[in-house]
Amino acid sequence: MATLPPTAAQVTQGRHDQAAEIRIERLFSIFVGAGYLGYIPLLAGAIAATAEHTAGWWTPFALTLTFGPPVVLLVAALTHHRTISTWAARAAAVGYIVAAATFGLAWDGQPVPGYLWFYAIPGVAALAAAITLSSRWALSAMVAAVIPANVYQHFAREDSFTDNVLVITLFSISFILLFLAAAIVAVRTGRVLDATRANTYAEAAAAAAADARRSQRSHIDALLHDWVISTMLAAGRQGNSESVRRQATVTLGKLDAGPIALTRLPAATAMAQLRSGVLEVDLAQHIDARVEDDGIALPADVVDVIDAAVCEAVRNSILHAGPGASRTVSLHITGHGIDAVVADDGAGFAPGDVPPHRLGLAVSVLGRLRALPGGTAELITAPGEGTTVALSWTDDDQRTRAHERAAR
Repeated sequence: MATLPPTAAQVTQGRHDQAAEIRIERLFSIFVGAGYLGYIPLLAGAIAATAEHTAGWWTPFALTLTFGPPVVLLVAALTHHRTISTWAARAAAVGYIVAAATFGLAWDGQPVPGYLWFYAIPGVAALAAAITLSSRWALSAMVAAVIPANVYQHFAREDSFTDNVLVITLFSISFILLFLAAAIVAVRTGRVLDATRANTYAEAAAAAAADARRSQRSHIDALLHDWVISTMLAAGRQGNSESVRRQATVTLGKLDAGPIALTRLPAATAMAQLRSGVLEVDLAQHIDARVEDDGIALPADVVDVIDAAVCEAVRNSILHAGPGASRTVSLHITGHGIDAVVADDGAGFAPGDVPPHRLGLAVSVLGRLRALPGGTAELITAPGEGTTVALSWTDDDQRTRAHERAAR
């Protein structure tokens, strides 16, 4: 069963290989690596024919450069080794170019029956370049691969001297360019998707911060109105009187008291809000609600965050657990904070398989609590084993005061 502890990264952010760009690169790497290997049996006859008219060193040299890196590329892509895959893709493109360019050094000048084996695969080399290189370098690699392949093919075949080598080369470039452009756009689209996702996370965090600032600003406004301005008005009306001096001392004490305590809700009111939020999502949902200490008060903004996170967890369970799943919701207000658990016995899932664009669980549930001081969130799930979302918030001030009372 997969468990994401409170300190783990968020579901979609914690999996680096879930980035759209990386996934597209991996798919193209598998395609290119498998494509190279698939050509080997198809080119066997052409390889043998070409070897008869080249120096003994060139064929093993060219085959190693051409097909060696794609094998590494395929294995690295299948095993999720991105760095190795990146360099293997570049080596596959460069290796083909070097192999094709050095054919002239080894050729004996006699016509080669059929066709040169490397003439068939410059497009695959161009796709290898497109996986990790910029569009400019990928286009340059394509041209560098196509030109020697077409030129040598023209002069090495006895029946091709009537062909226009320039026209044939331009046709090859235009044909390969269609596939190369598609690959470049696909990789670039992955980058755009990743940037969009990052912006979405940033905007969600900014919205949460803005809400916190608005809440804090309202308390500052209240302090200014109730104490600072009233003290100044009293001083203007009464002058330097004893009562004004006392009021000024109290006001200064409040200004120097550090962070302003946010509005707090009684435990019963907080529980009523949490229950109401769950029932708005599912009116028939049974809720195990317990208040351990009626005397504590909880910050209103904390209750709002937990309320929203629990509601989203219930909503996710309804949508994804399956029609036959049952779920439990437990809300527990203790003397030190709030504990909330949403659990179902439904389909479950593999956290690493959550698509990068799915923000409900990552941001609206886990992210909310992990961004809250004192908040923790834990996800326990696996395919076929249900899902449990455990949320908690601990009031460090309440805990400190409880320890002090216990010590006395």
